Amino acid sequence: MSVEQNKALLRRGLLDMWSTGDLSILEELIAPDYVMHDVAGDFRGIEAYKQFLNLYRGALQDLRFTIDDQVGEGDLLATRWTSSGTHQGELMGIPPTGKLIAGMGIVFSHIVNGKAVEEWGYWDAFGLLQQLGAAPARGRTDFSWGEPSKVTGDPGDPESNKAIVTRYVEEAWNQQRLDVLDEIMHADVVTHEPITGQTLPGREGRKQAIRIYVVAFPDLHSSPNHLIAEGDKVALHWTATATHQGELMGTPPTGKKVKWSGVAIFRIADGQIVETWWSWDTLGLLQQIGAIPAAGQGGSNPEA
Repeated sequence: MSVEQNKALLRRGLLDMWSTGDLSILEELIAPDYVMHDVAGDFRGIEAYKQFLNLYRGALQDLRFTIDDQVGEGDLLATRWTSSGTHQGELMGIPPTGKLIAGMGIVFSHIVNGKAVEEWGYWDAFGLLQQLGAAPARGRTDFSWGEPSKVTGDPGDPESNKAIVTRYVEEAWNQQRLDVLDEIMHADVVTHEPITGQTLPGREGRKQAIRIYVVAFPDLHSSPNHLIAEGDKVALHWTATATHQGELMGTPPTGKKVKWSGVAIFRIADGQIVETWWSWDTLGLLQQIGAIPAAGQGGSNPEA
């Protein structure tokens, strides 16, 4: 299967199945031994997938998806999406509110012989709880990806772009060398991410965000699970481990060992990162440090 065929498979799943509730095509899309690692919990097989879809479409009966971007290489694919739906049934233990709920996320897929065999689903579960009034909004009002960057330039080549992203993770995050961002990140970089706290825009905002997390987690280490590139985009599926030794979002240090994962998509121009999209298990991390009580549907999914 080509990358374009894999993209069409995921589009069919989100637009023709999830957005309509038509499960008749499910067996055409996923393998019998399919595995999903989702922020709401892992599940396996076709019947479990049906239950998962029906749960969310039962709560959000007019649920609709839009595909914003796809990055593929070989048998791996990252699909960034936006959703909307009206909360008309119980969801995550919350009775219906009638509110129109916005969603966004990235699913990372492994596709073999025209069917998905394993996927990692990262979506803004914390934002959903905030919109339903079940988690503190912390001043957040925007539950979309936000406005795109207008910075353009030479898109580079996939291998060089992967090297830039690898440096970003290893040097800026793992080695905490923020000066490297002056070289590999544009001053006006635009970051799209579920908001867990207010930071400055641009490169200085990225430095500030990294400082917030390394103060809370001085031994933070991020490892790549998958790294793929297409055109001017790089998609990174990562897992982070750390010890909670400093305050994060008002939560004092607990000394707990934590583990969380996510997907980030980077756009490169003229050899620098100019735009990023992040989707990670924010809710799971906050639950692990006790900032948000653990709930039946919430939880961290560090599987890789």
